[in-house]
Parts: sequence; structure tokens; C-alpha cells
Amino acid sequence: MPRLDDCHNQVVRALQKDDWQVKKSRRISSPERDIFIDIRAEKQVNGTSQQTLLAEVKCFPETGVFSSEFYAAIGQYLFYQVILDGIEDKTQLYLVIPDHIYQREFDGAVQRLITKYQVRLIIVNLEAEAIVKWIE
Repeated sequence: MPRLDDCHNQVVRALQKDDWQVKKSRRISSPERDIFIDIRAEKQVNGTSQQTLLAEVKCFPETGVFSSEFYAAIGQYLFYQVILDGIEDKTQLYLVIPDHIYQREFDGAVQRLITKYQVRLIIVNLEAEAIVKWIE
């Protein structure tokens, strides 16, 4: 099982504050590959139905190498989405990132990529352990 990012626990607490029940990382098997997604979370909606999400957490270390870390995160997200599509798993996949990274690094080019490839984002304030934005 892959190592979790350093901000994983803060993201879990942010989801829990938003009434999500967080499960352990999820192993997903397909005929081609097995993948491990950091978080599976569930939430009751209107008291009757249940919403489920999968989340891949990326903290982006403060080393000044955003580009290579970002390229790897986007590649991982897109690969996971292809695997989910291949096994017809309709659970929504999100990339979770810290809000300071979103504000500092997500310029026009990154925004166009996010839009073009329909990357779903959850933006989390790590200090407050709170979700600040959902991007569908």
C-alpha cells in the first residue's frame, strides 16, 4: 500500500467536519491493474440517499518543485479515472489539494487543464481543517 501524503489526516478531519464518514484507503482492482485511492467517504443526503466519493490527496511539498509534483498528481488522477471508467465504477473521484497551493500555483494554464480534462477538486484549508471549495 502506498504511503499517504503528510496532510492526509488534516484532509480526513476536514471531510468529517463536512459530515462525511471517511473510510480507509480503497484498493480497486481491474483486469489490468490494482490501484489504491487514499480516501473513500460517504455522506447521507436528505436523510434517504447516500453519496460516495473517492479522493486522492496531494499536499505538494514546499520544495519549489510544483511542476513535477503537479504533473505526477494529474497523471495519477487521470489514470485512476480511466481504471474506474474501465470497471464501470461511477463513484466521483476528486483530487484534494491545500488551498495555499491552489491560490499560488493554479494559474490560467492549470485552470484550462482542470477544465479540459474535467478534474474534480476539493480545496482544503489545512490549518482550519476545513473544505473551502469544491470544483466539479
